[in-house]
Amino acid sequence: MLKRANPYLRKKVAIVGGGCTGIAALWSLNRSPHDAYIYEASDRLGGHTNTVEFTKGKYKTLVDTGFIVFNSETYPNFINFLANEGVKTVPTEMSFSVSRDEGLFEWAASGLDALFCQRRNLFSPRMWRMLFDMIRFNQFALDVLMADEPPELTIGQYLDREGYSDAFRDNYLMPMAAAVWSTYPDDVWNTFPDDHMLNFPAVTLIRFLWNHHLLSSFGARQHWLTIATGSKTYVDKAMHGFPWNRVLLNTTVTTLTNETDGRVRLHTKDGDSEVFDHVILATHGDQAYAIVRDSATEEEKSILQNFRTTENVAVLHSDTSLMPRSGKAWSSWNCLTTSTGPKGKAAQNKEVCVTYNMNILQHIPRDVFGDVLVTLNPLHKPAPETVQGRFTYRHPLYTPAAIRAQQRLDSIQNKRGISYAGAWTNYGFHEDGFSSGLRVAAEHLGGKIPFEWKDSTFCRGQKPNLGAIDHLLRAWIVLVQVLLIEVVGLLVKTASESAIWRMVLRRAGAQWRPTATKAAKSTAKSRLAGSKRFFSQSFPRRQQQQQQQQQNARIGGAAPGMNRMSEIYKRRNRSTAYYTISVILGTVAFSYGSVPMYKMICQTTGWGGQPVRAHGASSSSSSDPSDLASRLEPVTDAKRIRVTFSSSVSDVLPWKFTPQQREVRVLPGETALAFYTATNLSDKDIIGVATYSVTPAQTAPYFSKIQCFCFEEQRLAAGETVDMPVFFYLDPDLLKDVNMRGVETVTLNYTFFKARYDDNGRFKGPPGF
Repeated sequence: MLKRANPYLRKKVAIVGGGCTGIAALWSLNRSPHDAYIYEASDRLGGHTNTVEFTKGKYKTLVDTGFIVFNSETYPNFINFLANEGVKTVPTEMSFSVSRDEGLFEWAASGLDALFCQRRNLFSPRMWRMLFDMIRFNQFALDVLMADEPPELTIGQYLDREGYSDAFRDNYLMPMAAAVWSTYPDDVWNTFPDDHMLNFPAVTLIRFLWNHHLLSSFGARQHWLTIATGSKTYVDKAMHGFPWNRVLLNTTVTTLTNETDGRVRLHTKDGDSEVFDHVILATHGDQAYAIVRDSATEEEKSILQNFRTTENVAVLHSDTSLMPRSGKAWSSWNCLTTSTGPKGKAAQNKEVCVTYNMNILQHIPRDVFGDVLVTLNPLHKPAPETVQGRFTYRHPLYTPAAIRAQQRLDSIQNKRGISYAGAWTNYGFHEDGFSSGLRVAAEHLGGKIPFEWKDSTFCRGQKPNLGAIDHLLRAWIVLVQVLLIEVVGLLVKTASESAIWRMVLRRAGAQWRPTATKAAKSTAKSRLAGSKRFFSQSFPRRQQQQQQQQQNARIGGAAPGMNRMSEIYKRRNRSTAYYTISVILGTVAFSYGSVPMYKMICQTTGWGGQPVRAHGASSSSSSDPSDLASRLEPVTDAKRIRVTFSSSVSDVLPWKFTPQQREVRVLPGETALAFYTATNLSDKDIIGVATYSVTPAQTAPYFSKIQCFCFEEQRLAAGETVDMPVFFYLDPDLLKDVNMRGVETVTLNYTFFKARYDDNGRFKGPPGF
């Protein structure tokens, strides 16, 4: 909740910076008594909001080259602003792909066919390890938020500490992070070695991924949107009615000073100056520091000097060499990387670029305009004849020092008549910049906001809450990690060490025998010395460990060889005992957890025709009722789907169980109510329990129950007849699934079983329950 300042103390206000932050502040102050002026160094307003024209023959279209997409949950203030101004938005598709070393390794997250677009990856242990680590990271990274890890913990340190594979790091997490935060080009890494993406604060990265539902292996993802007529539309709407004589374009503010009466004087590059009652610095953090540095207090300097930016080049073109080689991997966001080591080997990313497929993101027809692409920091220059624009943008550079400085910003806000605002004050995205502009305008100057301002920093709460499904999935992950990953890793390590020693002995030669000639012994000695040099160069850490062990043994007065052999046997016995106990405990845990785990997977993914739980308040995966409401909007231009009903009972249950209707026809997103009738034909009271499934199987992830009688005990008295309602809907996301094309009929089947109880009176479900 914002504390709005008194707006009736009329002031002359300067806004420095015409990006989304400055636009938001100006829009708020334009509805107040204040006299506002806006300074912008370039020849246009908007900053990253830059919509340009793309031409193909006689056809022209508008393309966003900076700010492109936003989502329905983490952009609350920006979306409310668009609704207030009547700016039309349309859904868009967000998919992600990675292409390494000119297509040597590629994958995409838009489906199984895209995931294994290179069929050889079906047999790649690195690929499967990456997929396992993705699921593992999505579950266990939340512990960083729950444990309140300090900002000093970098994502690289976290990955090393938890033992994630280099395949996961280099082929998934780092490319995605570089794409989301705008890539850091190689020359920046060379200039600032500490600013490598691996040194990104872990807490910031993980909280962002969690807020955007990017840590959901099977759950719902965000609904992404784009502005139908280009993002510049909202700038025009915000500036409507504002006097243009107060918009100072091509005017660079260099410094500011305070007058004796406390007012602020702005100095521009051309030598002019102007006095204001208040100044909002809506620039990047390092630019704000450059403006105030000469007059800044020590506290202001200690905070603002921690913020930096990187310069990134965006190119509008149609050169498909900056897309994945496999057409199956083409996605909305396409991350291309090169490696520091030999191509295809395990190595960190040296260079990263991202190509945005505007045909997908902005629904630009490819058959009319061809390929419309925007590449950020291209690995090579696109063909000149395909380029239609080149633009430079600056993005915040995040370090642990910057995160700590963010937490101290409030202590220097609204002091000396200065307010600081920008995307750099939070995660660095459009909502962050826009919201910070609204906030300082309202809290420091009493600007008007015609809706409730919301802080999206913790839009999903301060800390995640794990449910039963999360704990079951974590148990499965731990079992796989202990029983498969660790054991296989140990075997591979043992085999590799054995192979190395065999190579060393082969290099020494078979000539080393007591009866060998002097020349043969000399040759063998030289070969063995060469092998030792090779081993020490290849494995320096093991060499140092062995030397330290021998030195310790000599100090203790024991024979080095005997101590080394004793240590080997002790370590081998400990490893054997550890893995034996792990296998025994894992087998017991897996046997107890296999059935509920199978049920959980089925209910989460729809595998085997098992319908998923409904999104929204009734779901364990969400606590926001508005999520359900957003899905219960019928898609009126879609074709109705025929839902039929069937039923059955087990052989030992003397019930009659039938649907009251044969079928209903519903639109995606439209709720429907159906009834089943159950009659107890016996002369005894009986308790039954129902399970259900959906056919065809690919419809199961989209069939969501809101209320039903499934998985609950139903007691029917002798001869009693009851009606059992089922309240359900078909998720609108099915319209985006290519596997749902041609599906016109969905069948919902319920089966009743007789409830069973164990010796302690506890309920036992039917087989597979």
